Amino acid sequence: MTTPRLGAGEIVGRLVALLFAGGAVAFGVVLIASSLGLPAPVIWLVALAAVGSIAWKLVPRAATASSAAVTTSEGVAVSDATHDGQGPLVGIIMGSRSDMAVMEECTAMLDTLGVPYEVVVASAHRQPEKVHDWASGAADRGLRVIIAAAGKAAHLGGVVAAYTTLPVVAVPMKTSDLGGLDSLLSMVQMPSGVPVACVAINGAKNAAILATQVLGTSMPRYRDAIAAMKAELAEG
Repeated sequence: MTTPRLGAGEIVGRLVALLFAGGAVAFGVVLIASSLGLPAPVIWLVALAAVGSIAWKLVPRAATASSAAVTTSEGVAVSDATHDGQGPLVGIIMGSRSDMAVMEECTAMLDTLGVPYEVVVASAHRQPEKVHDWASGAADRGLRVIIAAAGKAAHLGGVVAAYTTLPVVAVPMKTSDLGGLDSLLSMVQMPSGVPVACVAINGAKNAAILATQVLGTSMPRYRDAIAAMKAELAEG
């Protein structure tokens, strides 16, 4: 999975914008090129290039969003991998969409290991009710492990851990001011009784591996997947 898939409405909106913007640019290019006396084939090639550049800007996510995920009405992206017909086993929550640039390493590793997952963006500070609803219902939805990624005052992992009995793996995001040390310390310094496992700063890939290892304690297929991965690492 690369990013949560665009909704149908947003895709249509982008296509409509492409139609109008592309048409306007093409008309302008043709008009200017004609006034310069350029040959017709050159004029149309330039016009097509201009429209193509606009299309690249307007519809990149619609074209490149992974076919391995769908987005629900609640804004939760769900991979299409299943375990014996079950839904997602790992829940990934991040405080901001900007965290997806790092967390793509997590979803890519889960895809490689064959682990079904869901992804949601919700801030512990800006959307506490959304975090509460998602985390408190995680076990009932069939999730077994949660991965929480956030930066700066990264209380997301701890807040999620307070609302669920599932194990939580936290991923501290690197920050521009303190380099991620702020995120790391706010995640690892949990009070007694509410533990949160924590990987390295931007350690999204390791978070996916650790979550899969947790699943492997009761699901042999994931233990085997980790064993195969370690064998590949040993071969260099």
